[in-house]
Amino acid sequence: MSTSSTDSPAVRAGAIGELPTLWDGFAKLVGAGLRVDAFGVNIMDLPPDYATGSHDEAESGQQELYVALWGAGAVVVGEAEHPLDPDHLVVVDAGTVRLLRSGPDGLRVLCVGGVPGGVYERPQWSAKGE
Repeated sequence: MSTSSTDSPAVRAGAIGELPTLWDGFAKLVGAGLRVDAFGVNIMDLPPDYATGSHDEAESGQQELYVALWGAGAVVVGEAEHPLDPDHLVVVDAGTVRLLRSGPDGLRVLCVGGVPGGVYERPQWSAKGE
């Protein structure tokens, strides 16, 4: 990822389109691209009317915050659908099974995770990208 001439060890900046990716660009690795070490952070671009596989973060212990950057959809937990759009945020604790679902226009979502009271360790799958 290229950085601006004003970047220093204390400040890093870059364009979303220049981040390392996974899964043919579906995931943008913000943490790896900008060297964020304090917490996990990635962007996912969900195509229109798409649902991710479900997961629960039980193994990592991470609490996750989902922030819609554009588009709309929901975080689905059991039978409950929690709106996810630029006016709504969703936090899900570790051990709670969830999936993300996009609406007809797709959804770009910023996912931020960390272990309450713990130290963040970047998982191997999100270290480098494609």
